[in-house]
Amino acid sequence: MVELPRYVHAKRRRGGLELSFQKFRGTANAWPRVKLPGNPLSQEFVRKVSLCARLEANKKGEDWSWQFVDIMDRRHDLPAPQPDPEAFWKAVERADAVGLELSAGVRKTFSALIAEFKASAAYQLNIDENGNSRPGLADSTRDQYERNLDDIEEAWGSDPVADLTPVDVQKAIDAFRDTPSAGRVFRSVLSRLCSWGIPRGYGTSNPVEHTETSENAGTYDPWTPAAFEHFFQHARIGLHLPVYSGLFTGQRLSDVIDMRRPREGVTEMPLIAQKTGELVPVQIHSEYRAIIQAQNSDHVMLHLREDGEPWTYYGFKTAWQREMNRPEFEIFRKNRWVFHGTRKNAVNNLLEVGCSEARVAAIVNMSPAMVHHYSKKVSQFRLARAAMEQFEEGWAKLRPSVLGTVKIVGKE
Repeated sequence: MVELPRYVHAKRRRGGLELSFQKFRGTANAWPRVKLPGNPLSQEFVRKVSLCARLEANKKGEDWSWQFVDIMDRRHDLPAPQPDPEAFWKAVERADAVGLELSAGVRKTFSALIAEFKASAAYQLNIDENGNSRPGLADSTRDQYERNLDDIEEAWGSDPVADLTPVDVQKAIDAFRDTPSAGRVFRSVLSRLCSWGIPRGYGTSNPVEHTETSENAGTYDPWTPAAFEHFFQHARIGLHLPVYSGLFTGQRLSDVIDMRRPREGVTEMPLIAQKTGELVPVQIHSEYRAIIQAQNSDHVMLHLREDGEPWTYYGFKTAWQREMNRPEFEIFRKNRWVFHGTRKNAVNNLLEVGCSEARVAAIVNMSPAMVHHYSKKVSQFRLARAAMEQFEEGWAKLRPSVLGTVKIVGKE
């Protein structure tokens, strides 16, 4: 039998020879097997074995993550080799091709651009001089970028970035007509990617700037009183406090999950906003403090699961989505009541009680322009109520000139 390369193992099956690549076989650190072609003399086998030398596999809990290190020493995330080895090898070949393109410095494709962007400080975690991590993108934003970058690579991966036209982009955006918020995010990610590539030689202009998107894209409705009542009646208890935190502080989910339990007597919970990297002086409302104290916990983190362990961002998102998919929350899906809507509740509440737009922006860490956008509707309702109060007060004098001597129905 032909001598097999290192880490390649053979098993005889009824259908022939089964070959696989597996590091550290027979140890506690053994990798999952990577399926190889059955003919060890074929060119395909030789190529795939050479590519296996650039694989990396890491275990976290019960799950494995896979990466391919290309010729430029850039890492590309891969799907698991099982149960779909074809998709796995397709991703490996694509990652290898991107590395070769970058090495040659030629075609400047979307695949190459995405690889460079993911390896940059704009995308990856940054570590400051004190050893503290500062993300180029917040966890929640990176999650959105991952999904949309995959879609962009699937659509235009082998195409030069400079060849993309506004017509191409608009067609892609229009495909999101039934999910306008997803279309808004897709457009934003593509625009950021194209802009990032301009000074790096991938193009001379951003075609996304010449496209349009739905006016209502990305809008979320604030929760109604009935929504809050329904949620606290039907949702699992571990999700309750984060919703209260969203309502009383107006922070994004990624920042809510990172909140630490405030010490007794303090009036604020300082945190570093993931999206902006800025220090936010989160103020503690008296009723919010009472809700926190009712939790009766001394854990350093504020938001805990039912088992007393702190939520992670992705763990909370998974639990939230599972909860929202239950039949009891069909009304939430129908009315677009999502966690981010509590942020709009917080802004509206502050505006309703007369806070200035500058004060609201400081409390909820939102741009003044966005607060002004929210304030238009709140001001409309406030003016409408004031107008009705004034109408009621002046109606007695105005009525004769409008209705004359007409009697009120049911009265003499």
